[in-house]
Amino acid sequence: MNIQDYGLYFFSVIQKSPGQPADDYEAVLGASTIPAGLPQYQVPDASMPHHALTQQIGTDGRIAGRMFLPTAAPDELGYYSHPVSPLRDGPTPGTLLWEWRDLGGPPVVTPGDSGSGTQPPAGITEEQVQAMIDAAVAPLTSQMATMQEALAAPLRAHGPVNLPIVVESLTSMRAKGDIDVDVLPGTATPPADTSGDAPDISGAALLLWLRKRDDAGEQP
Repeated sequence: MNIQDYGLYFFSVIQKSPGQPADDYEAVLGASTIPAGLPQYQVPDASMPHHALTQQIGTDGRIAGRMFLPTAAPDELGYYSHPVSPLRDGPTPGTLLWEWRDLGGPPVVTPGDSGSGTQPPAGITEEQVQAMIDAAVAPLTSQMATMQEALAAPLRAHGPVNLPIVVESLTSMRAKGDIDVDVLPGTATPPADTSGDAPDISGAALLLWLRKRDDAGEQP
């Protein structure tokens, strides 16, 4: 929050507007719950009410009509405050009006304001932020672990295989067709090698061999 933001906040708290009569300022500021200013060398923090906005209250309880905004550095007297006047003289002697006039001082820095770069936003801690991040990442981590476990396990192909043998020429034959299989967890058992049992045929002998196989097949 900057000085102007604090001004808007201040008038929303006291339910007044700049330029309105302020002859009752002591009663208004006394009822505002805005606390007294901090002693020397005490640094404002995010636990303070009203964004660490304070006011000047004497040891006797007298409302002085001076506001203090929090700072990250002390003034020449050791006070972490930036004074602002909420009062000015009215049009007739002895009268007062509300205002918001900067009186100068160290730069205003709101404790806990994310723009200050000094503390996390008020109401949430770094541990809570990290817990929310961990909760969001946990399902993804679990899914990744499941995928890695599945990929590391052996796989096997299971399903029907339809690969008819097609003779393309007297010296060429090849398998053509579709393979419709599912990849499932497990270890595949390869079939026995029967390549040594196949007859050594080529050319015209190949056609004769295929004809014999067709004749020996089941008849409809």
